[in-house]
Amino acid sequence: MTILPTTDTPADSDAGAGIRLEERAPNVIQFSRARFTPDDLDAFAAVAEPKIRDGHWVGVLRESARTHDRLLVLLPEVDRPVFRFERDAKGRYSLSFHDRSGWYGIGAGDNAAECLSIWRPRRPRSP
Repeated sequence: MTILPTTDTPADSDAGAGIRLEERAPNVIQFSRARFTPDDLDAFAAVAEPKIRDGHWVGVLRESARTHDRLLVLLPEVDRPVFRFERDAKGRYSLSFHDRSGWYGIGAGDNAAECLSIWRPRRPRSP
């Protein structure tokens, strides 16, 4: 699975020259805090790629709105998303699980990697 982020950032050539962003690019729209960054998508892809490759996940859907950006995880033989990774309008990250009764928080963090840490590979226990 490859997630290709948009990298439309203004050039840093005027950094420190006292020129405000609005003067360099008056039509640039401020990046929403509710959107995943390229680093966020890379952190998610690092988790998702082996799970999809090994058949534990069958796909990922993206749902974006003004107040959130979500990646919804689909599992084999399940008719709805079971996991939801989200960044909200305040830039907060959360990971939730759906058990047919509703969504339940299973992770949160100040950044994507911290929020997704529940899915990091663990070292095998030694005997």
